Amino acid sequence: MNGVKKNTDREQSFLSRMAVIEYKYRMLDENKEQFNIFSALHKENDEVRLYSRFISVLLSPESRHKKNDVFLKLFLHTLSIDNFMVDKCKVYPSEYNKSEYSEIDILIINRISKQAIIIENKIGAGDSNHEDEGQLERYFNLIHQKDGIPKENIKVFYLTPDRRDPSDKSLGKYETLENINGATIDYEHEILNWLDLCLKECINNPYLRESVLQFIDLIKYMTNSDNNIQERLEIIDLIASSLDNMRATKLLVENFKYVKWHTAWNFWKELADAFNKEGFKIDIRPTESNITNTTHYEVYKKSYSSLNDYGLYLITSAGFKIYIWNGTDDDWIYWGIIKSDITSNQLDLINEFMKTHPGYLKISELSYWKYFDLKDDENIFFPDFLHEGTFNLINKQYREIMIKEKLVPEIKNFFKDLYV
Repeated sequence: MNGVKKNTDREQSFLSRMAVIEYKYRMLDENKEQFNIFSALHKENDEVRLYSRFISVLLSPESRHKKNDVFLKLFLHTLSIDNFMVDKCKVYPSEYNKSEYSEIDILIINRISKQAIIIENKIGAGDSNHEDEGQLERYFNLIHQKDGIPKENIKVFYLTPDRRDPSDKSLGKYETLENINGATIDYEHEILNWLDLCLKECINNPYLRESVLQFIDLIKYMTNSDNNIQERLEIIDLIASSLDNMRATKLLVENFKYVKWHTAWNFWKELADAFNKEGFKIDIRPTESNITNTTHYEVYKKSYSSLNDYGLYLITSAGFKIYIWNGTDDDWIYWGIIKSDITSNQLDLINEFMKTHPGYLKISELSYWKYFDLKDDENIFFPDFLHEGTFNLINKQYREIMIKEKLVPEIKNFFKDLYV
């Protein structure tokens, strides 16, 4: 018994010392310059309006940065592309035309030399596949067929924070990135390396230099590569300082997937119970295998099937059928009403509500839906516990606050307003 107590005391001491390191560097970080124009104007995970737009504006020789094709050439150099003709090259979107070309995040195309580079940018969301064609499959075919670019002259880069692979469904009949002359790239390496090269070219242009610097800071924050090197070294030293600390670290690493499993399971169970107490009937709820599939496997690898994304189906006392969902191909937890389940009377109520609350619900082919009204650091995405809002759900008290004060009231208030 004393041995167990000693082990517990050692583990507590280890965690306490880890907490001291975290606190010290958090305080140092809070004293740094915090303002960033990009995060001030856009959500930090806005892959289209923030990351793709700024990257494409730098790449475009037509932009007002007055660097002509310098940044584009540096980008090609970073990706080891040495045979791409930049003269007469077009980049979409651009400073003057902010629309994507046929939904492609970033397209670099030379219609004279018949060459193209497709960049699919994924920060948090999954692939946007159609029933008959995957996303990357569709883009590759479109540039070949619509613009007449030979397939061998089209390159495809899948850009993510963590260098993950695209889904099999996104690749479609091509099956691998190699079959569409493609490769994975990430922000921490290729993009930051490129931006460092760009920075050297604009050292005498203060406005441009500051913009690039702030974008670099944003990427470092997003990829967690802005962590103080000294902090990491202190953590390594702490872990390596004793066999007990090494064992405690190994124990945490080995068991964290079970922490994730029980957190997700408890969240959905407690959410269902809370709605049940409010008079909602629970029609469908997640199974144990659903939770296991999300928390025990890497969601963007082949071991994970997006068919196992899951959520709750609820029925209100008035007969509305609603769902609460969060899956690999989504950004954050959201809720909605399935169109096929709506009666004509219910549709009239929704249409009247939309007149007085324009834009409150998004309209898709299958449903009316919306993300929960949560702050950026509260957003929930169960396939990835690195998100602060998901990680915090480990704490039972925090979970209870989110469910009882945020999620349940939002849906209750919607139906209350629907009948006003």
